[in-house]
Amino acid sequence: MDFSKVKDTYKSNAPIQKEMAHNLVSNLIKLKGNNFDTVFEIGSGTGFLTENIEEKIKFNKIILNDLSDNFTGLVPNEYLKGDILDVNLNFKSDLIISNAAIQWIDDYNKLFSKLYNNLNFNGIFCFTTFGKDNFRQIKDITGFGLNYPDLDEFIKKAGFEILYFEQELNTMYFKNINELLLHIKLTGVKVENRVWTKKDLLNFKNRYLEKYKDDMGYELTYHPLYYYLTKSYNS
Repeated sequence: MDFSKVKDTYKSNAPIQKEMAHNLVSNLIKLKGNNFDTVFEIGSGTGFLTENIEEKIKFNKIILNDLSDNFTGLVPNEYLKGDILDVNLNFKSDLIISNAAIQWIDDYNKLFSKLYNNLNFNGIFCFTTFGKDNFRQIKDITGFGLNYPDLDEFIKKAGFEILYFEQELNTMYFKNINELLLHIKLTGVKVENRVWTKKDLLNFKNRYLEKYKDDMGYELTYHPLYYYLTKSYNS
């Protein structure tokens, strides 16, 4: 996803992604400490994860990647603008890290193979993404949503070893359906890849009210996944 379109609204409308970035780094430190020579962040976006890295991780060199310009506020040693599948990685990483970006990748086989080759032995690749229950209410009503495949087969095929895995289900509540749809729009996610008519929108609102409204409001589920992978001599 190109963050240039939502750079001014994403940070104030993405509390789940912000918490995911915090948790990703906190768990990393528990697993592997906080000292890495070369850090490579994929999908740096508006800087949720970059801020956590800068604050909590000791490094000698940091390289950032995203489709858009650098909106993180950090001046890295190198900024690689472009699709991670296409950019040239002429360096080796001790830590590869990514928050809420992997789900946008078109070719998981190519991605994990490329990052396996980039990672030093005994380095770590940790990332967050989303599972099959993410935005389940939207998909149930519209039939539209991102495909969230089981990543384990791609991970193991590339040669990575899974050190640790964790998942969560987080529910946000909104006062009305317009607030919910605005939240999705301001975080850069399309509900459906077509123009809705007034009839479409009314039907969506009525079905959401019937199925996913309670005393707390209109619910929307996030399903964060946390992966911590290593490239060991036994891989």
